[in-house]
Amino acid sequence: MDRPRRKARARPRGAFVDGGVGAIAAGLHLALRAAPEPVALAAGRALGRLSCGPFRVRRRVVERQLAASFPGAPPRWVRNTARACYRHFGQEVALLMGGPPRIERTLSRVVDESGLGPRLRTAAAQRGGAVVVSGHLGNWELGGAAMRASGIHITAVVQSQRGAFGRRLRNMRSALGLEVLYRETAARGALDALRSGRILALVADQHARRGSAPIEFLGRPAWTSLGPARLCLAAEVPLFFAALVRDGSAYRIVHEEIDCRPTGASPAPVEITKRWVRVLERQIELRPEQYFWFHRRWKQVTENGADA
Repeated sequence: MDRPRRKARARPRGAFVDGGVGAIAAGLHLALRAAPEPVALAAGRALGRLSCGPFRVRRRVVERQLAASFPGAPPRWVRNTARACYRHFGQEVALLMGGPPRIERTLSRVVDESGLGPRLRTAAAQRGGAVVVSGHLGNWELGGAAMRASGIHITAVVQSQRGAFGRRLRNMRSALGLEVLYRETAARGALDALRSGRILALVADQHARRGSAPIEFLGRPAWTSLGPARLCLAAEVPLFFAALVRDGSAYRIVHEEIDCRPTGASPAPVEITKRWVRVLERQIELRPEQYFWFHRRWKQVTENGADA
């Protein structure tokens, strides 16, 4: 009698998706790395146009959030800004996928006319460290590398990413000499880094519920992490907002020191968080096409702080 054949175990759908995405990412990585920089960046912009047009990747989300953040803007401005946003991020991804040699050449074109580098070195020498908070504006991955290239010891607190994309990010950060702490387990390590005289960098403008508060952002409340404010208070170090924004064919560092003195009726971490969020808002208003509108940033919030 023939034995019944054992059914092949079905491969999880997520594994197929991750494998497909990994294969596409590997192919793009090789193609963009081999291409001359102008060709690679043009290809990135073209991919951005495809994502906005035929593929419509989160286009409704992008346009809806732009329209709500700039309520006086006409629909045509919203559409044009959305298209520019897709082109911008397509180009930035193409640059990062070009590999460390291309990134190193790009870092030589970074302008720090506002003097963030000297201020951070002074903070490390005189105050024992500093916290730098940023948003998803310009090219945040390149921002940490720019500081590291200028001789500043940066410890970046990041969200862990899974799959092929996550592996490539980890490899790139390692090649650029960035020390990384993962947000899920960073609480103690972040304070230790500050107390050892390092500069701690966080991108803290995405939706978060744990350790957060509803902060007014571009006209609407959004759950925002209080982590940067709490860290600078706990370690008694200064807090800076900074971003690396594209300026033509080069990049420019914009920054502002945040007043960490407690004032007003709100708890100190909430008040300090409001201050750096205001700075981020001003920078977004200057260059809205460089902000990451793809993330569903706003959740409805009731007056008592619960989701509506």
